[in-house]
Amino acid sequence: MPAPSSAPAPIYDRLVDEQGDVLSDVREAAQEAERTAEDVLDFGRPADAAEQSN
Repeated sequence: MPAPSSAPAPIYDRLVDEQGDVLSDVREAAQEAERTAEDVLDFGRPADAAEQSN
């Protein structure tokens, strides 16, 4: 059974201190990639119009 989220995590805290918060960095990179993909894939027409043309 996993430990409750309020439990201290000294190993994780030490790794964050040494290596940086990798999970946060990855989350930010994924959000930026998602924003970029939305900009690149925006063809300027509503999704309903694209579906009706098929």
